Amino acid sequence: MKRIRPACFILRPVRAAALISALILILACSHSQPEVMTHTSHWAVRAPESLAIDVVGYTWTFFNNGRHIRIVGQVRNNSDQAHQSVTFELTLTDERGDVVARGQTLIFPAYLRPGGEGTFEVVSMAASTGRNLPAGRLLTTARTIN
Repeated sequence: MKRIRPACFILRPVRAAALISALILILACSHSQPEVMTHTSHWAVRAPESLAIDVVGYTWTFFNNGRHIRIVGQVRNNSDQAHQSVTFELTLTDERGDVVARGQTLIFPAYLRPGGEGTFEVVSMAASTGRNLPAGRLLTTARTIN
């Protein structure tokens, strides 16, 4: 009499091969776009013509071998009035004042109360690798879309 093997014994090699393939794919993808440098700062300058929305803190990260830069940060509405649909323009410079990246985004949430905080994120082409960025600065301008 021929014994029928349970399916779990047949599927184990298939499951192991799938797991190994997934691990190889994850490792390959994680090395394809290494992050060059990440920096957190609390030093940003608001342009004089900007709304009274200040950067509380921000982080920038180079990726794609330094060709792109991602800037993420928090802002606070330091005015006595609420702002809605705020466009945020950013210029990141190195210590010499050379532009590293520029970008424009909206602040989330769309409605920012007086004293309220929001977030922003910009992904941009990097104009240079910004070797001296930790000593650089972020210049910001906030405007309403209305």
